[in-house]
Amino acid sequence: MEIQTERLLLKKYGVHDKTRFLALFTDEKVMKRVDEGVLSKIAAEKLFNRILNDDFKRIRKIWAVATKADESFTGHVFIGQRPSSENDWEIGFILAENPWGNGFATEIARALIGFGLDSMNLKEIYATVDDDHVRSINVLKKAGMKFIRYEFDKQGKYSVYGLRKTG
Repeated sequence: MEIQTERLLLKKYGVHDKTRFLALFTDEKVMKRVDEGVLSKIAAEKLFNRILNDDFKRIRKIWAVATKADESFTGHVFIGQRPSSENDWEIGFILAENPWGNGFATEIARALIGFGLDSMNLKEIYATVDDDHVRSINVLKKAGMKFIRYEFDKQGKYSVYGLRKTG
């Protein structure tokens, strides 16, 4: 299933996305605040192959992000079960540096929230973010999410944002 926003297309990964995917996941600046950070080329290739083979038990949907204007690869997004609770679902997105500041992250967050609440019929959806990552916090707030609580993992403290379905 594809998701379209005003300017973006969230689509199934294809083999033609590999080069840009590897560049994204091995970019230190882009991956600075993502999970455990930048991946080696080998680790990124393994992840890409797992995505192509749909080899994820906890993640419901994974998409490549492309611009509608020229179909260029712009990022990676997902909706999946939170590691701390299989009853809680979260959105995640990683964008290449080139489109930063164009509002794509907010557009993506809104689309993923809408998909999760409407198409997946979730009652609530979450996102996690480093406490000092002001730009991502602002994206989540613009998408309608509210701060829920702090949580901790081996990298330290982070914030959990969420949005509950109304009506």
